[in-house]
Amino acid sequence: MSDLMSLPGFDPPPKPTDRLLFAVLPDISVAMCIEQLAHALRSKHALHGTPLHAGQLHITLLGLGDHVGLPKYLLAAAFWAASQITQEAFPVRFDKVLTFRYKSRVSDKYPTVLCSSEGATGLTILHKGLVDALRSIGFGGMSASLTPHMTLLYDRQKILEHTVEPVEWGVREFVLLRRHIDQRRPYSVLGKWPLRGVPHAGLF
Repeated sequence: MSDLMSLPGFDPPPKPTDRLLFAVLPDISVAMCIEQLAHALRSKHALHGTPLHAGQLHITLLGLGDHVGLPKYLLAAAFWAASQITQEAFPVRFDKVLTFRYKSRVSDKYPTVLCSSEGATGLTILHKGLVDALRSIGFGGMSASLTPHMTLLYDRQKILEHTVEPVEWGVREFVLLRRHIDQRRPYSVLGKWPLRGVPHAGLF
């Protein structure tokens, strides 16, 4: 059997190297405040997971899968879909933390996340716009729903849902990220797309 496995056609498939996703990044000042919140939660609840640093914090809008390298057809489709978005800039308000019930496939730990009690409608509309654009050119298998959240850390322990001091900022753009799987490297921003309009006074 070992001889057969070494023949062409019997080699194990290569492991994915890259993860593609559309995301929203918080302003750097907001990201630093969220990082401080994560450290405070870790201390308060005696967690052991390492909080994500400010440069890692993001809100996933739509995952485009794990791949070996960067498929040109998928990049072209992603850039086209992003160019179809005509949504206005909008505010985000995250004001509660909780632990998701399912473990991460990567860390085998539970994600502790920051999210919104109001539903974060602007993020769900943006998600739907990207899904609809990709479906219109034949891409399927994407989730039709979104639970907007920002992962703060991963831990074997869960915490109960509770409110925190609200974190607010204005979403003026979204990005396409490349995550380097199993590599200690920051994500790469492959593209940025501004949203339309001028934010309302007092919201941003």
